[in-house]
Amino acid sequence: MTTWESRCYFDGIPEEVPPGVSKSLRAPSYKAIALAILNNDMSLKSLGFSGKHSDWYQVLKEEKKASESPQLKLI
Repeated sequence: MTTWESRCYFDGIPEEVPPGVSKSLRAPSYKAIALAILNNDMSLKSLGFSGKHSDWYQVLKEEKKASESPQLKLI
C-alpha cells in the first residue's frame, strides 16, 4: 500500500481538484505539484508543507542578530 492509498487516494494523485479544495490544501494534485516546481517552491509551502526548525535555529538567529548590532561597532 502506497502513501496515497493509505490516505484514501486509491487511484493515485488526481490530475486536478476543484478550486475550493485546492486552495484549502486538502487534496494533492499533479497540477499543484507542477506549479510548486515552476514557482521554485523548494519547501513546498504552497502544498501545505511547513519547514521544521531545529532546536538550535533560534539560538543561531539571536547570535546573528547580536553580531549585526550597531552597538558592537562602537567598541
